[in-house]
Amino acid sequence: MIFVDIVLQGLFYAFACAGYLFLVEITFSPRVWGYQDYPRAVKERVPPQTRREKTLAAVIGLPWLVFFLGFPLVSTYMLKIQLGGDISLIVAFLNSFTLFSFFNVVDLVLLDWLVISKITPNFVIIPGTQARDYKNLSEHYRGHIWGIVGMALLSLVFAVTVSVF
Repeated sequence: MIFVDIVLQGLFYAFACAGYLFLVEITFSPRVWGYQDYPRAVKERVPPQTRREKTLAAVIGLPWLVFFLGFPLVSTYMLKIQLGGDISLIVAFLNSFTLFSFFNVVDLVLLDWLVISKITPNFVIIPGTQARDYKNLSEHYRGHIWGIVGMALLSLVFAVTVSVF
C-alpha cells in the first residue's frame, strides 16, 4: 500500500511541477523561463538576460521552487506518521528520491524532449534563433543527469531531517 501511495504521489508531483513549468512556457517569453537551461549554442546567438528578465524569472520560479522542495519533504514526513512515527533513513531517502525521479523523467520526456526538442513550437524559440537550434537533446539529457545527483543529495538531507526530527 505504501508503494502505491508513493507512485501516486510521484505522478501527482511530477505532473504538477511539469504542468506549472508548461504554463510558464506558454505564458512568458523563453528569455525569462528558458534562458538558463537552453543549450550554449542558443545562448551564444542572443544577448544575455536583462536584469528585468532575471527578476521576473525569480518571481515566477519561487512558487515552483517552494512546491518542488516542499512536497517531497512533507510527503516524507507524512510517510513517517503513516509508519507510526518511525522511519528508516533508507525509506525516507527512497520516498523523496522517487518523487524527484518521477519529475525528472516527466520533465525530460515531455517538456525537454517532446515539446522543446521534437515539436519546438514558436513559444519556446528565443527571438534570434531558429527551431533547429533546439533539436539537440543531449544538452537536456546531461542537465538531467546532474539533476539526479542534486536530487539524491536533497533526498539524503530530507531523509536525515525527517528521520531525526
